[in-house]
Amino acid sequence: MNVLIFGGTGFVGRNLTRELLENGYQVYIVTRNAQRTAGTLAGGVGVIEWDNVSPLASLKNLAQIEAVINLAGESIGNRRWTPSVKEEIIASRLRTTSAIATAINEGVIQPEVLINASAVGYYGPRGDEEITESEEPGKDFLAQVCQKWEEEAYKVQDSSTRVVTPRLGVVLGNEGALNRMALPFKFYLGGPLGTGEQWLSWIHSQDLVSMIRFIIEHPELSGPINAVAPNPAKMRDFSKTLGKVLNKPSWFPVPEILLKIALGQMAEMLLHGQRAVPKQMRQAGFAYRYGNLQEALANALL
Repeated sequence: MNVLIFGGTGFVGRNLTRELLENGYQVYIVTRNAQRTAGTLAGGVGVIEWDNVSPLASLKNLAQIEAVINLAGESIGNRRWTPSVKEEIIASRLRTTSAIATAINEGVIQPEVLINASAVGYYGPRGDEEITESEEPGKDFLAQVCQKWEEEAYKVQDSSTRVVTPRLGVVLGNEGALNRMALPFKFYLGGPLGTGEQWLSWIHSQDLVSMIRFIIEHPELSGPINAVAPNPAKMRDFSKTLGKVLNKPSWFPVPEILLKIALGQMAEMLLHGQRAVPKQMRQAGFAYRYGNLQEALANALL
């Protein structure tokens, strides 16, 4: 199967490319700089240059694509959420998704499936409520981002293309959010953020990429899917387990006020979480390799 990946040079994208290649897929990565990207990819990966502005109809060799995966978007955790950064967080997602939906509707690409990333932030702060895919969206900034992102993907009108929007939890791997969460522990300053009572929905990177391949291979799956492990954890328990894996204490809680001073509105995504559960994937029979938090963290931090 020929798979086209937008956002394929990031942490999840690189792991997904490896997973697909190992299972016999042909992978094409869309990038703004084909020459630079080509030198960083595994052999056999095709590279397609796109300026993220022109219609995808201007590109060649898209007719052979059977699956499209869109992971592209400005990082939500790298910079303080100023008004301009918030605009770019939204715009970067909508630009790419809109171009993909338009290309499918115009027959430029005719994939069997479009897998368009989203996040559990879709639900907004929900306390201890257990959340399945049928729940309504929240009203905070991240919920609005996810809702608009998904709405753009569901503008695909071609009935031969199913649309899936996996709502990702925190991805545990040797890059990304976990590295930043682990850093204070290495200086004996680790501990829960805020009250520690907020829920953290997580997934090991290997399970995530296996899940995306599972979605490609199971045409009965469509719509929103909680891309999370079966056992979300409260922040205090996550921090305690992280400290245990690192053999460091988890005794230095970071007060809510300090996070808000340091991060501004971005602190909200750390202080309020979601207890999302993967109802769709469990019903479909997906088997997790890392369903246990301690095992997932130990492997991710190798």
